[in-house]
Amino acid sequence: MRAAALAVLALLVLAAPAGAAKRTVVAKVPFATNIAFDPAGGMWVTSGAGAAQPTDGVWYVPKGSARARHVARGLHTALGLAWHGGELYVSHVVTPSRGAVTALSGFAGGRFAKRRAVLRNLRIGRHTVDSIVSSPDGRRLLVGVGSVKDASGPPGRVLSFTPSGRGVRVEATGLRNPYGLAFVPGTDDLLITDNARDDLGPFRPPDELNVVLGLGGRAPHFGFPRCRATCARPIARLPAHASADGLAVKAAPDGGAVAYVAEFGSSFAANRTGRDVRRIRLTPRPRDSYATTVSVLDRFRQNDPLGAAIGPDGDLYVTLLISGRVVRYDV
Repeated sequence: MRAAALAVLALLVLAAPAGAAKRTVVAKVPFATNIAFDPAGGMWVTSGAGAAQPTDGVWYVPKGSARARHVARGLHTALGLAWHGGELYVSHVVTPSRGAVTALSGFAGGRFAKRRAVLRNLRIGRHTVDSIVSSPDGRRLLVGVGSVKDASGPPGRVLSFTPSGRGVRVEATGLRNPYGLAFVPGTDDLLITDNARDDLGPFRPPDELNVVLGLGGRAPHFGFPRCRATCARPIARLPAHASADGLAVKAAPDGGAVAYVAEFGSSFAANRTGRDVRRIRLTPRPRDSYATTVSVLDRFRQNDPLGAAIGPDGDLYVTLLISGRVVRYDV
């Protein structure tokens, strides 16, 4: 797409409809996909356009700055990142059928001194390698890996592994594209966003917010590709084909928690769902899962929201893929 066309599209996307939550642009990053913060408050953003681009990799925005610098190149379709033990773990594509997680370290002078292969041969296909999070006890990392095909074949899964890349185990499976991962604060309950299959028409099935109640047990199977409607009792059903992606969670002041889901938007002209940021109130149920209440925090006029994170300031940060921005909400 030409630069002029992108600029016009960005203006359309960033024009919020009346009544939407206030959003503030905090950085410009081409094809921004996800966000992580370092202990010093610096913001790190992955970039990936779905095909190899010179802007792919990792961008850095120092605390107090609005200027992003391209600090790690050659990590194509980078969709997830997390700081852990002084290293920045990044998920990315190596070949159309193989994904990886790479750890970067020794940042100085605008670049990283070292790269270390952590996971080398993750099976991918239609979907790639998604968000990365640290487990609450800090002993493991988790990454979402999408399904090979739209509605058949090996399902997507959530893997956990030690920082060395050893001890890989499946924490959840039967997913199509588990883009967003986040833990409910104060627990080891893992929330997962999942994009449902596309072959059943423009109005079904719904996208989902799922939960895994604790790590290390028998991995739950969420039904893909066998299920044809709602799979495995999600804790929240989201609009069909909304592309429920980035996920961020914070504790609620009056108890429970609030999850925020970035929905990139539907590719079905007959059902233009998504294009928004949703707020999901989570209330623990005795002995079993969570009750949820879903509302819309903000809407966009074009497909755009993708990644999400809670910053050190407690605000919500969301990446806008098409318009190439990172925006902040005071939540």
